[in-house]
Amino acid sequence: MSMNLKASFVDYLIQKYPQFNQELLAPLISENLLSPFQISLSGEMIESIRTEIKKYWKLRTWGSQNLNSQFEKYGLRKPNNYGVCMSYDFHISIENKLELIEINTNASFLALGLELYQFLGLKEEASDFTEQKIINMFLKENKLNEQKDLKLVIADESPEKQRLYVEFLIYQSLLKKNNLICEIADLTEIEKIKNSTLVYNRYTDFYLQEEKSLIFKNLFNEMKIQLSPNPYEYFLLADKERFIDWSRQTEVEKPSSLLPTYDLGKTDKEKVWSERKSLFFKPKNAFGSKQAYKGTSISRKVFEEVTNSNFIAQRISQAPEIEVDFKDQKLKLKYDLRCYAYQDELQLIIARLYQGQTTNLRTEGGGFACVIKAN
Repeated sequence: MSMNLKASFVDYLIQKYPQFNQELLAPLISENLLSPFQISLSGEMIESIRTEIKKYWKLRTWGSQNLNSQFEKYGLRKPNNYGVCMSYDFHISIENKLELIEINTNASFLALGLELYQFLGLKEEASDFTEQKIINMFLKENKLNEQKDLKLVIADESPEKQRLYVEFLIYQSLLKKNNLICEIADLTEIEKIKNSTLVYNRYTDFYLQEEKSLIFKNLFNEMKIQLSPNPYEYFLLADKERFIDWSRQTEVEKPSSLLPTYDLGKTDKEKVWSERKSLFFKPKNAFGSKQAYKGTSISRKVFEEVTNSNFIAQRISQAPEIEVDFKDQKLKLKYDLRCYAYQDELQLIIARLYQGQTTNLRTEGGGFACVIKAN
């Protein structure tokens, strides 16, 4: 991101939130966080995204009726609420079809995405999404858990060291502006967490199985804290094993964006090896690009290591590309579409532009970008 774009965005946030200042914000917004470019989508494509999200939500309902025995092994209760700030991440194929990369119940950049549209003066085409709707989402989660006045805690491991800590500050400012309590807490700040009516849980131990999550897990099971997103929501939507369950089931219409997927603990190993160049290997319960391998470059040794029930192989989805003029030269950037939703309603679409293997926020000219409607 050019210093002008970063500096202008920081100035915009300081004007909007007077409690922020240059010294606080400038170090929190990385140089390549925001892209100066936009992705153009047709109205039909935006409607396709909306439709696909509704289909995945029907599969979530199917899962809540058919897969509970699989969830029991985690020793966790099933809550009454859903998950705030989640996303469906898509590519668009060369045939102009949507392909689902992953569902992310722990997606960042929803509040910052809305700020980016407002900063650039662009219309957000996915819906009439507003700051009030962000607040309403938290209020609804609180109400579903039969809690009274919302006291939100945003919890993560070392929150101030997280790459998008600035977004925690924005959520906090939005809620406080609306006379609602919002604290930011480290996982170890148990008393602060217990004093909440709802925890916006940004920690990535999705099933609360790690030792450091044990207190969290016990408080959750004892109904002393309420989590959003929660482990059950992750199980129903974001655990990559659902790709396999959804492909196998025949009761609910399959979304057209659902890619063919193998369970590496149950599939003929040699068949997968022979098809590896068209596959992408990833763990069922990781996030981002952790331990993910492209089949074109996977060695036999690594293949043997990942051929177990913790991994899936999914048909490769090639990221679409755009060509832009950047610093007096032509630049090719890949992109994906991060489509935020609450329950089955599309809220906002943000593109992530990058070069290389993953959306790394390290590409000059890349970063989070707004989506505009094609003429």
